[in-house]
Amino acid sequence: MDSLGPPKINLSRFFNEAPSHEINGKQMDAKSLMDSVSMISLKLNSENVHQAKSITTEGLSLEQRFTFIENLKKSLGRDVFELSTCNRVLYVGFSVESQELEKHVNQQTGLSNVPFVHTKGLDVWRKLVKICSGLDSFMMGELQIMGQFRDAVAWHREHDFVDMANGSFFDHVISANRVLRKEFGFTQTTESMLNLATNALEEIISQNSNLNCTVLGFGEMGGKAVETLLGLEQTNISVVSRSPKQSAQRHPLLSKQVEMKSFDSWNKTASSTDLVISTIRNKSATYTENRPLPVSSNSIVMDFAWPPSIEATGLQSDHVLYGMEHWIRVSRKLGIEWDYDATLQKSETLLNEIESRFMEALTQRTQAKFRAFIYSTMEDLAKQWSTSEHVDGDLPQQLSAFSREIATWLCNQDGPFNSDEIDKLVLQTNRPFGHKILERVSADVRETVLHINGKSSLSEVIG
Repeated sequence: MDSLGPPKINLSRFFNEAPSHEINGKQMDAKSLMDSVSMISLKLNSENVHQAKSITTEGLSLEQRFTFIENLKKSLGRDVFELSTCNRVLYVGFSVESQELEKHVNQQTGLSNVPFVHTKGLDVWRKLVKICSGLDSFMMGELQIMGQFRDAVAWHREHDFVDMANGSFFDHVISANRVLRKEFGFTQTTESMLNLATNALEEIISQNSNLNCTVLGFGEMGGKAVETLLGLEQTNISVVSRSPKQSAQRHPLLSKQVEMKSFDSWNKTASSTDLVISTIRNKSATYTENRPLPVSSNSIVMDFAWPPSIEATGLQSDHVLYGMEHWIRVSRKLGIEWDYDATLQKSETLLNEIESRFMEALTQRTQAKFRAFIYSTMEDLAKQWSTSEHVDGDLPQQLSAFSREIATWLCNQDGPFNSDEIDKLVLQTNRPFGHKILERVSADVRETVLHINGKSSLSEVIG
């Protein structure tokens, strides 16, 4: 019978293993993580606005939102993530095809034939980076969207709708967004909805310097609206909220400069006001044909709520409505002025570079971990050899240096090699070691390397 020869060893496969990183002590294959992700998304336009209202969680209470996502995850049997912005609704699923994700979303919402856009794998990462950068909505550099995304990720993690491993996917989105913002110079908000509104207000005030203003809602956006009006030297401002006392505590300095009213009192009697700014958060419109906006005078109505808080049917003929569709049209016009297509092309180039850097960094980290493991393992063997009765004088230091030589040789093998090559490396050294210690070194290194070679993956080696 022919001899099979000495065992073949191939350590280079651990260097070439798919890039991975550690999450809670568990090694995760980054490429597999990316490939397992799917997304369905709906971008708001005039044709799908009614469907968008039904699939978004905007306007729901925290309890209602929790119940909705909890039921969706139970139905799907997989981790799930939902994000609603002023112009888009999206769902991300893990280890599930996008068609299956869409089926379960439709079951929860009771809809069908929603014109979702389907995305899978690394394209989900790219699309989310664009959304968070505002590059998909002509709101380039918009900080508010990034804030919404971070908050949504934290909320889904807190309630175990995404686990730590899947949640790391969103960390990569945030990291890439940070790089993209730096590359583009997005160090602050450029053209946000608030900026667009400020431009519109400045034009209105140039025609009438002293407006009677009413702000509906006094949350974060309502507070910003009041700040903007005060900055434009408007002094006749009313703020309408569900609980004026509680709202005043949220913005104590601003509340002293406005008249606080409750919705109950404001809705009872039609008032005269030149400007209404709505920031109300509700699942459905507050003011409709059956419940008209209680404003009797000519008025400009700016609705920043999503879903919309004021329907056109709830207004009089002398009211002018600036709703979300208006702001999107305005932003698109600005997009043309900014040479939006050229900016998108540049963003694609940057995303390719970021993706390459990301995967290269993971690859280098993988190689560094295995290299460090080999050096550490050989050093541990050197400490054992130093306790031998055949070692004295400066031989322990010599053995330590020799272990590093062996580790370097092992790490530099870019393909398979025979186990007897280890024997040759050790036994042919010029270092002043006796034959017995060299035989032990050779045997120990051979045994250790064969043991490592028998492992199926890097995570098994260093785990």
